[in-house]
Amino acid sequence: MLVRQELNKLGFVCALLCLGLPQAQAQSIDGLLSNVSDTIGDLTDVVAPGVTNIRIGLGPVFTPAYEGSDDYEIKAAPLISFRYLDLVQVDNNQIRVNVFGSDSLFRSEHFKAGPILKLDFGRDETDSPDLLGLGDVGTSLELGVFASYTAGPARARIRAQQDVLSGHSGMRIVGDLGVAVYRSDRLAVTGNLSATWTDSSYMSAFFSVTAAQAVTSGLTAFTATSGLKDISLAFGANYKVTESWAVVANAGYSKLLGDAKNSPIVSVQGSSSQFVGGVFAVYSF
Repeated sequence: MLVRQELNKLGFVCALLCLGLPQAQAQSIDGLLSNVSDTIGDLTDVVAPGVTNIRIGLGPVFTPAYEGSDDYEIKAAPLISFRYLDLVQVDNNQIRVNVFGSDSLFRSEHFKAGPILKLDFGRDETDSPDLLGLGDVGTSLELGVFASYTAGPARARIRAQQDVLSGHSGMRIVGDLGVAVYRSDRLAVTGNLSATWTDSSYMSAFFSVTAAQAVTSGLTAFTATSGLKDISLAFGANYKVTESWAVVANAGYSKLLGDAKNSPIVSVQGSSSQFVGGVFAVYSF
């Protein structure tokens, strides 16, 4: 009964926030949502491990117009986090279920593993004048698995996800190391170092330029293949103002690598150095 009540609350919150987030805006901040999702997930697990709660928030974010852009925008973005014990975890656009965990089917205090689902909003060529003539990358539903191991304040994790909606039609594998840098009654700070490998389908969707697109965009034709896409460093902070209200901030830097860096979409039109950040007012219930 408790699970049903909490899921109904989460569905209502998600519906409200999604109604206020047009599809074009959702596409343009997908990279930021992913960054925020990981940061908020780390902070939530440090601040309130093994509890059932919902956290919702809204705040200004600083993000590239698209992954690889050197133009930045400031806009409003939602923050959604849901926990049901150590079993179900939702952070913005991704959901994880712990088959292995402290409250799971297979009990383990340090090792967690299970299925993961993520919604990737793709990319719209109207997100930036630099993308005109390159077409859109559709929305993807990525299904996969994750495994993590926690020792003291540190956690090592790997995630493998495959698109099943024919948005980018590719796979990505993300490995990361997260650390609880500081924790007190009011303040928690986390750091996360990650690297992303993607297959040729994913790379082609976001970084290739076909012969036809070269004509319409003015860029040189380019074929992006599989490989290490980026390495990223992110920090997050959660400051508890009251029992219900908190201020959450995150900042991250990513360096595009390989064919992502060499693509004319990035090397000519944008930059391989990417910065993101946000500050959110968050309510917990």
